[in-house]
Amino acid sequence: MARAPKSGQMTASDWSALRYEIIETFTPGTPINESDLFTGRAQTLRDLQDTVAEKGRHAIIFGDRGVGKTSVANIFHKPLHTETKPICAIRVNGDSSTDFDNLWRRVFRRIKTTTDDQTWWMDEAHPNKITPDDVVIALGNFQTFQVPIIILDEFDKIIDPACRTLVAETIKALSDDAVNCTVIIVGVATSVSELIREHASIPRALKQVPMLPMEKGEIEDLITRRIRRLRMSLSSGALWRIGFFSAGLPFYAHSLGKHAALKAVAEETRQVEEGHVLEAMRACMEDVDYSVRESYARATLKSYRQGNIYPQVLAAAALTERDAIGQFGAADCAAPLSAIMRAPYKTTAFSWHLKEMAEPGRGSVLNKFEHKKTYRFSFRDPFMQPYIIMQSLADGYLTDQILKTFSVQFQRTLSI
Repeated sequence: MARAPKSGQMTASDWSALRYEIIETFTPGTPINESDLFTGRAQTLRDLQDTVAEKGRHAIIFGDRGVGKTSVANIFHKPLHTETKPICAIRVNGDSSTDFDNLWRRVFRRIKTTTDDQTWWMDEAHPNKITPDDVVIALGNFQTFQVPIIILDEFDKIIDPACRTLVAETIKALSDDAVNCTVIIVGVATSVSELIREHASIPRALKQVPMLPMEKGEIEDLITRRIRRLRMSLSSGALWRIGFFSAGLPFYAHSLGKHAALKAVAEETRQVEEGHVLEAMRACMEDVDYSVRESYARATLKSYRQGNIYPQVLAAAALTERDAIGQFGAADCAAPLSAIMRAPYKTTAFSWHLKEMAEPGRGSVLNKFEHKKTYRFSFRDPFMQPYIIMQSLADGYLTDQILKTFSVQFQRTLSI
């Protein structure tokens, strides 16, 4: 990494400007819109770009929340834009009130059409409820040299089953008629069937694009690219900490990177050190959605029952190695819990903690699955696991030595 300018050359105004620039550069709460700052997902971007190039093909991007689905949808088409083939990308969000008519009305409000020297928004041409046939006809009116892309984001928030079915029928009709338009569906889900009904009838028309947590190298590139842009530098220890705590989620990488850089600027240095990342943890945890913090508080609430070690068991679960489908058993928690408690612990001493933390009274932080007369568990929200590790480290349940002992197996299972 290039050496940062000497701090002694900086004035108070310079430090203030740099602080503002840091806040602009790291965006934990906002999807990425700038191609230069986008990192990783090379194969995903290629898959989506190929989908646009192939007539009659559409795509569905799905995965856990926080893995960067919207950022990918915002960015993938930008390299395709040329003067002779301009991209016309329109993105709208679904919500609990969305039906088929108002979903496409939102799209049409963003498309202008001109006839006989008059210009109006396309939704004005549809006074009655919009049907799939209306969509096919309207999208077919784009010029052949244009590249229209319709992105239906937050599709999982649409609760109207008829809307999901009609969207599937619309995609099939657009594909059958080879309409010059690509529809991209984006939503939180573990499978396509969770997002769109009748998907089995359109497999050839719909490219499935699953999104997993980012790889360690991608997270590190995300951070270093922004640090270089800020003309700052980053120690190897600081980079490792951010990569470890982020657990493959861009939100945590952005939040930790931002707050660590701000800590360095507060000390009037352009060098971000490991200590700055550790100091940034508290601010990062405050950035996390309130529902995650509330669930953690409920999960670790003290009780008068003997052997109440909820925070320690949850910390152990967060460091536990998982199987190929992201699940773990009580026995898998024994080693990290024994290290945390500094004494051997058998599953009979804490397995009931795990079961209770899968119930609403304990915040439902875990999913519980019956398996061969026992139970296996997974984290209900991907944001919870890194939050637990940072909170447990801040509260003293985890030590740096324990983190280093279990970090290898923890990072090995991040992308499962």
